[in-house]
Formats: sequence, C-alpha cells, structure tokens
Amino acid sequence: MNINIKKIAHLFVIPLSIICMQSLHAQPIMVPGFMGIESSYIEAPEEGSDSTTAYFTISNFHYEPILILSANGDSFESAALNNADHGTVESILIEPGQRLVMQPGGVHVHLSEIDATMFDEDSYDITLLVRRGLEPMEEVEAVQELGAMSGVRSREAGIPNEQEFVVNVPVKH
Repeated sequence: MNINIKKIAHLFVIPLSIICMQSLHAQPIMVPGFMGIESSYIEAPEEGSDSTTAYFTISNFHYEPILILSANGDSFESAALNNADHGTVESILIEPGQRLVMQPGGVHVHLSEIDATMFDEDSYDITLLVRRGLEPMEEVEAVQELGAMSGVRSREAGIPNEQEFVVNVPVKH
C-alpha cells in the first residue's frame, strides 16, 4: 500500500488546522505554506475621535509575493491601508520569506467611523482580504460537488488567489 504524505496532509491536516484556527479566535493564524498573522491589536481611540488604527504582524511563507488588499468589519464603517506617511495605498506588499510588522509611525490600517461601543469589549473581528501573487486570477463561478464518481470538486465563486481571513484583534487601551 503506497501512502502519499501530501494527500494525507490535504485530507486531514489542513482542514483540521482550519477548524482549530476558527475555534481559537485569539490565537495567531497560521496557514502552512502561505502566511502567518502572528499578532495584532487595535489602539483605543482618543476621546471624541471616531477613528483609530489597527496593526498586524504578517509573515509571507509563500513562494510568491502576497498583497493585503483591504480590511473590513462590523465595528467600523470603513478601513484604509496606510503607509508610513499616513497616505492611503491600494495594497500592502509582503515579499516571499519576509515579515511585515505594522506599527505606529509605519504601515497600518486606519479604521474610520468606528462604533462607539467598540471599546466596551476586549477584542473585535477584522477581515483581511489577501492575494497570493501580484495579479488577480480570472474570476470563477461556483461549482457544487457532484459526487465522488463525477470527478468534479466543489469550489466557491470568486478570484481563486484571493482569500479572506478573519482575525480576532485585541483592543490595546
């Protein structure tokens, strides 16, 4: 009997790690062979302000560059990716094997029109849209699984090399 380790990894390890990541919201997100979100936090806003900033430490484990394309969440109206000069950028590039540490005075995510009750809790979910590679692949339509004998696997609609990651981000007071 020939056991292929890669097949076992795809069948068991990756789905199991995804399930574990979803149940451990406060833990870092690690997607083997792709990226890791090691740490993150949201700064408590100054009194009377309706905006604040969020910071992430992200490592690129992929062989291609990755781009952070956007951020969204239920606790704020809009988010902008900003460079060190506080200018809005279309995306944030992380080269293969590199690590991006967002910090005050550097690259960050600016959250606008935040919910006033946002800081009553200890953490909030922020969804990051991440692309593998510099260019988007052609958008695909959804395909439903037609059964094991059909040879067709299900897939979601969208751009195959773009994926959303929900990060539970603690509030730093």
